[in-house]
Amino acid sequence: MKRFSTRTGLGLAIAVVAGALIALSVASAQTPTVTVGSTTTNVGLQGKVLLRATDIGSPGLGAWTVDVSYNPELVNVVDCEPGLGGLCNPAFDGDTVRVAGTSISGLDGDTTLASIVFACKNVGSSSLAVSLSVFADATIGGPLAIDAATANGKVTCQEAGQPTPPPEPTPTSDEPKLQGDVNCDGHTNAIDAALVLQLTAGLVDGLPCEEHGDVNGNGDVDAVDASLILQKDAGLI
Repeated sequence: MKRFSTRTGLGLAIAVVAGALIALSVASAQTPTVTVGSTTTNVGLQGKVLLRATDIGSPGLGAWTVDVSYNPELVNVVDCEPGLGGLCNPAFDGDTVRVAGTSISGLDGDTTLASIVFACKNVGSSSLAVSLSVFADATIGGPLAIDAATANGKVTCQEAGQPTPPPEPTPTSDEPKLQGDVNCDGHTNAIDAALVLQLTAGLVDGLPCEEHGDVNGNGDVDAVDASLILQKDAGLI
């Protein structure tokens, strides 16, 4: 009969611990996610939800265009407050809120992209569906798409007089035109980045030199181009 040595037992223990640590590491890995919250309120009253980007790793979120669609027969948007570096257009479409923004330094971890206030019109439950048009990191010189999941929310509208839960907590010339010079003033700077964001968010219908806004040459003028323009203006590229 073989004896179980101390060395063998120690080796097995180390293997078990190592395996447990690897499993824990895999289990704790988080997926970047864009999520919109839920709220319940009475018809005639308002409720607030937060649009958030969570578990964003380095180099951080650099450009985003996010849409939240809803049922206009049940609710309407009365206010939309964007987070740092963003714009919010509550009237982007008849049933859609658009939030667009850029960050040169990149937004790591969890970030509130916007706070949206809905008013209940009729009894029922309206889904809040999140879709991503642009969601890219802050890589200098060439933002890369972030493979992010989405998580929908809802607004539940109930009869007047029903108790409602507390709101979600708030986390704390003649010269050739220059690439990115969308206002045709002969300079490419933060003003051009702001104008590109306004165009992306649907706040303006067009730009004087819109054709110069596609600085990454992918055929679209969007939040990624605004991010690149800001990086150029800051001397990072």
